[in-house]
Amino acid sequence: MTRVAAASLCALLAAGCGATGGAVRAPSGAVGPTPAEERARTTELAQAEDSAIGWMAAADPRLAARANAVAPPEVLSRVGMDAVMAEDTEGAVRGTSLNLFAFRARAHALEEAAKALAAFTGTLPDVAPLGSALARPRLERELLERVLVEERARLEDESKLGDASGELLRGVVATWTQPERPQEVVDRDAWIGKHLLEVRDSLRDPARRSGPADLDLALYALERLLAPLQYPRGTSALVQVRLAMDADMRAVPRLRDAATVERGVKLHLGLEVDPASLPARLAKLEGRLRDDAERALGSGEVDGRRAVEGRARELLLVERACPPVADSRVRAMGPPPERALACGVLRVLSEEDRATALVVLHDDVVLAQAAVVASPAVRTRLLSHVDDDAVDSLTRLARERPVVVLGGALAAELLYAGGDLDARLAAWRALGEAPLDVVARELGAVSAAAPPPAAPPRACPPPCTSAP
Repeated sequence: MTRVAAASLCALLAAGCGATGGAVRAPSGAVGPTPAEERARTTELAQAEDSAIGWMAAADPRLAARANAVAPPEVLSRVGMDAVMAEDTEGAVRGTSLNLFAFRARAHALEEAAKALAAFTGTLPDVAPLGSALARPRLERELLERVLVEERARLEDESKLGDASGELLRGVVATWTQPERPQEVVDRDAWIGKHLLEVRDSLRDPARRSGPADLDLALYALERLLAPLQYPRGTSALVQVRLAMDADMRAVPRLRDAATVERGVKLHLGLEVDPASLPARLAKLEGRLRDDAERALGSGEVDGRRAVEGRARELLLVERACPPVADSRVRAMGPPPERALACGVLRVLSEEDRATALVVLHDDVVLAQAAVVASPAVRTRLLSHVDDDAVDSLTRLARERPVVVLGGALAAELLYAGGDLDARLAAWRALGEAPLDVVARELGAVSAAAPPPAAPPRACPPPCTSAP
C-alpha cells in the first residue's frame, strides 16, 4: 500500500516536474514585448511617419512649412509622373510642393500619405523605451491620422472656391516667394490671374450663403504682393474678383450658420459643441476672467495699469505657434490656422505677466462672443480700451473666422477648468500642438493626478481641543 501511495503521489507531481531533477515550474502566462521590441516598433512608425510627412509636404506648401519638411526628390518625381498619367495640367510642382490650386494632385498626394501611415500596423506602446525615436508612439500615430483627416477636409472645402476662397488665398500669400528670373514673374502672373478668375466665377453661385465671407481681407493681403507693372494679369483679375463681390446681391447673414460652426469646431478643434449654448458658456467664462483680471489690475499703480492695457491691446487675437517639443514630429508642428489662436493663448499665459495675460484672455473671450451673438456688447466690455476702428476690425474677424476665435476662447476655458493653472500650463507646453480634445484629455490627467487640497480643520467648541 505504501508503494502504491508513493507511486500515485509521484504521478500527481509529474506534471509539475521539469527536466532538471523534478523542479516545479510556475504556470506560464502572456509575456509582453521587450523594450527592444517596442523600440523597434517605434522606429518602424517613425519611418512610416517620415514617408507620410514627405507626401504631405509635397501636397501643400503650408503643410511643408508647418512640419518644417521638404518633400524628398523621389516623392516629387512620383507626384509629377502621376499628374502626367492623370492628364492633370495643374499638377506641376512649384518649388518643392504642389500649387494650392492643384486640387486633384493634392488629393492624390494626401491619399499616398495616408497609405504610407496605414502600411504600419504594429501595436505601439503608450510611452516608448528610452532611446526611441518618438516619446509617445501611440499618441503620435493618433495625431498624425487626425492631421490627415483635417487636411483632406480642408482640401474638399477649398476646391469649391466661392466663399471658402479666403483661406486658400491666405495660403497663397503665406507661401509666396519672390521670383528669381523675369520669366518666373511672367509665369506667376499668368498663374495667379487664371485662378483669381476662377474665384470670380465661383462667386456667381446662387446658393444661399452660410455666413459672412472672409475673402475681402485676404484679397487686401494679396493685393500688396501684386505690383501692377509686374503682375498686370493678376492685378486685373483681382479687380474683377472685387467687382464680382460688389455685384453679389445675395443676403449676407450676420453670423455663420450654426451647423457650419459646429462642424468646424469638431473638425479643427476636436470638440463637440452645441452652438445654441455657446453664448451663455462664453458669458460665464468672461465673467470669471473679468473678476480675476480686475483683481490683478486693482493691485497695481495707475501707470502700471495703463502699461498692462497697452500691452494687452498688442496681443488681442494674437496667433502663435505652440512651444515646440522634442521626440515628436507631429506635436512639434506649427498649428493649422484654426488652432493658431489657441496656441497664442497658451503663449500669452506662459510668457506674459499674469495681469496682462488675464486682460488678453478676457478680451479674447469678449470678441469670441461676436462670433455667436448677433449684437454683443463688445465696446463696453473690453478691458484693454481698444479704439473703435480696431474694435470693428476685430469683431469682423470674429464673425468671418468664427472657429479661429472660438479656438482661443475654448483654450482659455480648458486652462481655467479647475486645478493648478501653472500645472495645466506646464502640461500643455509639454504636450505641444494638438487638437483641444487631446489637450483636455492631457490636462484632465494632470488634474486627476494632483493631490486633493487639504481639508480645513473642523471647528469644535471648548473644551474640545482635538478632532475626534
